[in-house]
Amino acid sequence: MRDSFISVIVPVYNVEEWLQDCLDSILRQDVHTFEIIAVNDGSTDSSPKILEHYSQLDNRIKVVTQSNKGLAGARNTGLAAARGDLIAFIDSDDCVAPNYLSFMLKNMREHNADLSACGRMLYEAPSAVHEVRPAYSKIELGPEDAVKAINSFKSFDMSMWGKLFKRELFDDVVFPEGKNSEDQFVCYKILLRCQSVYYEDAPLYFYRCRPGSISRSSNVNEFPLEASQEQLHFFRNFYPTLVYVGETSYFFSLVQIYNEYTLRGFDAPSHLLILIKSDAIGLLWSVLTNPDISVLKKVQAILFVFCRFIYKPIFLFIKNHPATS
Repeated sequence: MRDSFISVIVPVYNVEEWLQDCLDSILRQDVHTFEIIAVNDGSTDSSPKILEHYSQLDNRIKVVTQSNKGLAGARNTGLAAARGDLIAFIDSDDCVAPNYLSFMLKNMREHNADLSACGRMLYEAPSAVHEVRPAYSKIELGPEDAVKAINSFKSFDMSMWGKLFKRELFDDVVFPEGKNSEDQFVCYKILLRCQSVYYEDAPLYFYRCRPGSISRSSNVNEFPLEASQEQLHFFRNFYPTLVYVGETSYFFSLVQIYNEYTLRGFDAPSHLLILIKSDAIGLLWSVLTNPDISVLKKVQAILFVFCRFIYKPIFLFIKNHPATS
């Protein structure tokens, strides 16, 4: 691993306003043994021209152009083009600290990890705030503990960014094209292939909060619900000791999707209400006995199941009156 070469995969779709900041932050890395695989996913703005300009300035940038396939398809294309024995993903509207790659590489080497993860800053110009997620930090994790971490809501999560992977972890792994939240369909499977995972909550990834991003669209993305159902089914079949983790994740996916409709001023659709009525109460025991779930989230779960007429106005009040430090 001393001579490791990192392929940084950057999917690009109509991000002309932020793309230069992203590329500049990668090119400022204090480690130099990397390439950038920039996948132009059918952009219709000036993003392709920006990519062409940067590729002429620095030969570490390789541009791959394709018709629009979505983020999952762009990541699959990037993986196919990657030459590195290590893989990192960076979204093209985000930025990273100068030691983003070297920090995770150092931890990977020192702890003999197959996957190294770091923390994040939530960036909304002109300010940035460290989203503190201390659980499971600075601990050498086995695969099942790593899966517990990404489902704990207080450690590193299922996002592909903020991580450095050994390339072989992606052998025969394909991101599901046509689906948002593609990371959630893949991440737990990757972790279960690892012998060792190491996470340190150093805020080196700058996640840009912007209204036009996929995760903040005006349309409700229900794919996290499907992903959590798939994860639970996988655990029930192959990892019975993780079933309570999968049930907890599925429960809070129901809550998340319900909340998203509420925030947009919509009533939850009938298919979601049917799932909540049929499944939520049966999942509640796993939530309440899960040692990684905070007391506050357990109270949230109880209100959601038994007092949703109270839950909804409380949720809206908290969202509309965020705590200030």
